[in-house]
Amino acid sequence: MNDQLFIAIRFLLYLDLMLLFGLPLFEMYGVKGALKKPVSLFSGWSFCFTFISAGIVLSLANMLLVAQSMSGVAHPGELTLHIMEIVVGETAVGMSWVIRLVALVMAFVGLSLRLRYARLSRYVLVLSGGTALATLAWGGHAAMNDGVRYYLHLLSDIVHLFAAGAWVGALAAFTLLLCSKKAEEADYARQLADALTGFARAGTLIVLSIVITAVVNALFIVEKPLTTLPGSDYGLLLLIKTLLFCLLLLLAALNRFRLAPGLENALLQGHHKASIILMRKSIITEFTLSILILAIVAWLGTLSPGSGMA
Repeated sequence: MNDQLFIAIRFLLYLDLMLLFGLPLFEMYGVKGALKKPVSLFSGWSFCFTFISAGIVLSLANMLLVAQSMSGVAHPGELTLHIMEIVVGETAVGMSWVIRLVALVMAFVGLSLRLRYARLSRYVLVLSGGTALATLAWGGHAAMNDGVRYYLHLLSDIVHLFAAGAWVGALAAFTLLLCSKKAEEADYARQLADALTGFARAGTLIVLSIVITAVVNALFIVEKPLTTLPGSDYGLLLLIKTLLFCLLLLLAALNRFRLAPGLENALLQGHHKASIILMRKSIITEFTLSILILAIVAWLGTLSPGSGMA
């Protein structure tokens, strides 16, 4: 039961911190004009307060389960203050947990600046959210390595998390924008089409970062993939994740090269509603796939390559 709970908490923590980082980041570079107001609503007080609060609660729960696993006690209720002091103060994952909590408190500070210093608030939220997201790398497979390999793997993990967070945040933003009642209005749809087209350059950089760091991470984690992965739970999950990611790339390519230009042409011709509906379905599917991938990533982080060999 604890394994399932641990995976669920890891998944929610990944999703929560990626949204906390990705939504304010998208607001900074991805939108302008009429879209500023609706975007500021879902990256403002209500959403960010929820993400920050959830991040703190999930981090506390995650740390209890990590401490239980490291100490060998049967139940989190058996953890003592001495055990927690050792795990938090003398392990890398414990220190990353402290840094994450400090970053989330700083996010509250950034949120408090929202009304008077909107731009500064966004910078603080992105910086603190990014810091909190980066600390998740210490709970991954980078700990398997030593020396230079450890730091290179850790750096690759952090870049991977940043890129994934930027993509998940953008998908969440576009999902909410496309589901707005105003989405079929011509002026709003034109601004939305510009945002979708403008995201293409950032999206390309994000995808390249994800692909490159995914390959690097795989090389660090699995030294002999042909003998280690076949027949293992890890290998099966990795295969499913890869297939879902390939499908995600196909949808992203469809959006960029077909649906976004189609929406612009439809706007010029004055009948854009059908294009908006197609784009909405595609983005929602893409966002759903990204969530499924995060769930698999949360599961993979609890397994060793070759575990569950048939």
